[in-house]
Amino acid sequence: MSWKEKFIQLVGAADGRVAPAFGPHHAAVALVMIGREQPLGRYELCQNLSVGEGSARTLLRRLTEAGYISPEGKQGQRLTNSGQQLFEEISREIPVGLFLEASALVMYESAYANLVRNKGDKVKDGIRQRDEAIIQGGYGSAGATTLIMKNGSIVLPPDDFDTLIEYERETLLILETLRPEENDVIILGTANDPNLAREVSMAAAMTLF
Repeated sequence: MSWKEKFIQLVGAADGRVAPAFGPHHAAVALVMIGREQPLGRYELCQNLSVGEGSARTLLRRLTEAGYISPEGKQGQRLTNSGQQLFEEISREIPVGLFLEASALVMYESAYANLVRNKGDKVKDGIRQRDEAIIQGGYGSAGATTLIMKNGSIVLPPDDFDTLIEYERETLLILETLRPEENDVIILGTANDPNLAREVSMAAAMTLF
């Protein structure tokens, strides 16, 4: 089972009940945050998710019941051995994620960039990734811009427009902070809410798997 399939399974409706108000991308974001910052406090984690407090608690409970995280006293949540293995699976394919000041390339105030390794050939025109961000974030509330590292340049599909020509500052920032390699994809999730920007970036990235 792939790491994406594990998250889909994690958020499925339990015992025939209504599905939870969070998706696989929320679960992936939560586990990655814990993996990068562990131990991570429950309150801090909830504050960094766009879902409500009740849904965030349910998500954490499911991650715990699945054996991916466990509490470490009052310090917060830490990955178990299984959680660490899952985190490493994701990190091999999405090794870097961070907030970027890339206003010229996105529609909303906040932008979160996920670097996806060697998936440039999976991108047709970026519309699939943009639409997934809109679906998960809400129409008029979120979106995504997809970039590809191709022939040594960062380009916008489908016309392979070299972003350095018109977006020099943003392009240089991406090169310096994400350090993309040939055929890597950069997903810029965007929303006015930074938590939502991070989540729709992951949702869009997951379409490549």
